[in-house]
Amino acid sequence: MRPAGPRAAAVAALVHQEQGGYANLVLDAELDRSGLAGRDRAFAGAVFYTAVEKQAALDYILNRFLPKGVARLDPPVRAILRSGLAQARYMQVPASAAVNEAVKLTRAFGKASAAGLVNAVLRKACGYDLNAAVFADETERLMVLGCAGRDVAAFLRQYYPDEALAILTAPADGGHTALRVNPLKTTPAALAAGLAADGAEAEPGLVPGSLLARFAGSPAGTEGFRQGLYHVEGQASQLAALCLEAEPGETVLDLCAAPGGKTLTIAQEMQDRGRLVSCDVTEKRVGLIRTAAGRMGLGCIETAVNDAAVYNPAFPPADRVLADVPCSGLGILSKKPDIRYKTLDPARRAALLDTQRAILDCAARYLKPGGRLVYSTCTIHPEENEEQVKAFLARRPDFRAVQPGIAFPAGMACGPYGALSVPGRTGMDGFFICVMRRDG
Repeated sequence: MRPAGPRAAAVAALVHQEQGGYANLVLDAELDRSGLAGRDRAFAGAVFYTAVEKQAALDYILNRFLPKGVARLDPPVRAILRSGLAQARYMQVPASAAVNEAVKLTRAFGKASAAGLVNAVLRKACGYDLNAAVFADETERLMVLGCAGRDVAAFLRQYYPDEALAILTAPADGGHTALRVNPLKTTPAALAAGLAADGAEAEPGLVPGSLLARFAGSPAGTEGFRQGLYHVEGQASQLAALCLEAEPGETVLDLCAAPGGKTLTIAQEMQDRGRLVSCDVTEKRVGLIRTAAGRMGLGCIETAVNDAAVYNPAFPPADRVLADVPCSGLGILSKKPDIRYKTLDPARRAALLDTQRAILDCAARYLKPGGRLVYSTCTIHPEENEEQVKAFLARRPDFRAVQPGIAFPAGMACGPYGALSVPGRTGMDGFFICVMRRDG
């Protein structure tokens, strides 16, 4: 019989996470199997994500009290120690409760022989002073204090040496949930008032038409969400969609659109008039876009399953094209903690750059002369950003980078090949945006 309860579900998910897969998919599958709901489901998710994000710091501390190290433990025992320490150090769970529950879980997972070890190690680890730690070098310090794998820490030390720790510790959108207000149904002020009546605090964001909110429960649990008054979308992502400056009646392509946040923002800017073809590579992902468009009541959106890296002659010539390409995700470490520990494999990196290049070249072929192309990523890696744009402009002299009509928030670095938001500078996610115009 499987151990029950939110802590057990978090531990089971952590064990599966070590075997590979995206953190959100692993967790969702485990929570569905557990049958948890409401606060228990939310608590399990919080334990899981905290343990995933803080793994480097947790392991460093645990290794101080494990002669053979964390890596030599059985996977369930390792997951129990990480989750217990995560609760005590980062989730305001009393240390005594975290330790006692971890010991119970050790027995429930059939590892009773390790119960004494778990009890002793956690009692010492909960009180360890990480500020007094002495590290082997600056990379280890960054890995532990910033909670990242060696490859990500090395990347940040190379490209952002003075900001590396700030990038790793900056919360997404200042620790708020960023919302895009649907201007076809409400205003930011009216939505903020409505959310306040439901117990959620909201204030204007850095991007026009955005709100930064704090919800007691899920942002999708309000009546305003069900009515399509807003959707959840990071501020930097909203900015990329706004830089397209789509007009009512135009033909627009959103080539890598799922789950659909930018598509919704573009459709609203078009006042739901015109033709917006929103695509992604699988039917499951396209279904997310379709569901979101239906909830928002937007009729100008057409969805299509399409590989953005392969030219599709069936697509119409477009006035505007958004290519928000697949990327390394190094700008959204606070939202996707498993990326912190990715191995930056050179072969995979080369394949990713090739895919980005192919998508950008296809996007250019769809654009009418005089039209606008926006290339964007959620990474801060220059090879995927400025260097991709520079190489593209050399291939396509009929394109040139231009400044958008919308003002960028303070702190964005604007250059000849685009604008970059770096976590810790702007209060937004790490994001790159380049607006280009096709001459002729």
